[in-house]
Amino acid sequence: MKILQFGKAYPPANLGGVEVVIQLLTEGLNDNDIVCDALGVNDKAEYKKETYKNGTIYRSKLIIKKFSTLFSLQVIQILRKIQNNYDILHVHSPDPMAVIALFLTRPKVPIVLHWHSDILRQKFFLFFYAPLLKWMMRRSSVIIATSPNYIKGSKLLNAFKDKCQVVPIGINIQKFDFKIEENRFIFLKEKNIIFSLGRLAYYKGFEYLILAATLLPEDSIVVIAGEGEEREKLEKIIKNNKLEHKVILPGKITDIEKDFLFKNAKIFALSSIFKTEAYAIVQVEALSYGLPIVSTKIPGSGVDWVNLDNFTGITVEIMNAVELGKAINKIINDKELYTAFSKNALTRYNNELTRDTMIYKTVSIYKDILQINN
Repeated sequence: MKILQFGKAYPPANLGGVEVVIQLLTEGLNDNDIVCDALGVNDKAEYKKETYKNGTIYRSKLIIKKFSTLFSLQVIQILRKIQNNYDILHVHSPDPMAVIALFLTRPKVPIVLHWHSDILRQKFFLFFYAPLLKWMMRRSSVIIATSPNYIKGSKLLNAFKDKCQVVPIGINIQKFDFKIEENRFIFLKEKNIIFSLGRLAYYKGFEYLILAATLLPEDSIVVIAGEGEEREKLEKIIKNNKLEHKVILPGKITDIEKDFLFKNAKIFALSSIFKTEAYAIVQVEALSYGLPIVSTKIPGSGVDWVNLDNFTGITVEIMNAVELGKAINKIINDKELYTAFSKNALTRYNNELTRDTMIYKTVSIYKDILQINN
């Protein structure tokens, strides 16, 4: 069996949820002795070719980035040259460049379409792109969704629900042995840390998590790690509400610092407000540490499928700082509830959300497709 993962880019370039999944699958399949290559677009105007075990990673030359898409003529040329060397092409959406390339090259091999999210912001672009996307969905043998919630909440997926199969995103966690005295967050050790992590973007709803801190006791502190265009706005909210002692924005953190914060946090909080947050892999990281989660109920999103309400944590309505604060306090103040959520979080991760589970389910789909086509 030989597989090609085809999508927007490959980490570390353009590191986002889709790119992370492409890497997890490419490395996971190769780790399980299945040859898997990856094709994407570089984040600069140069071609690169790398390897991971038996797999090859192709990064085609970028022409321009527009409509959140990396456009490249070279990716079409590479795809045309290599596409029929594979048993299956595993295509990751949303990525208009990949769909355009497939439409122009018309591969003969089966296609798996991995649906990470709908196109939500680029409405004008979607109007023209939709016919191509529907062609891709018809052409695909199977459409993978990351949660049953997303199938229900997506009009496009609903139209092709007979082709849909759910494969939740699973990850492996790298944990570290570190010297505590060398960590810049050591001063938080005696606090109840409410940890959140992500790009400081419009859809993350961090302003509501910041305001929720007004309801938290003095021994609690909210740590929101990450960088992004919303930073100045969030800093003003912190200052205007005199929350400098209860909310910190440390910016980009290292893997060791992230590990420290997950290990020492009391709760992980996800305050996202739009369906742009389709799954939130970071929640899976929190579950792997046995960390209870307070997250939001985003209509049509898989976020509240990952964090199961009253099992691994509590889910609250979007754009509601009061509900966020109350849920955090409820978990912190109830030791029995906290212990139950923590135990359930670890169990859910180990049973359903590891990288190995994702690889097993994906390979099962591949085998079924190849059996039908042989």
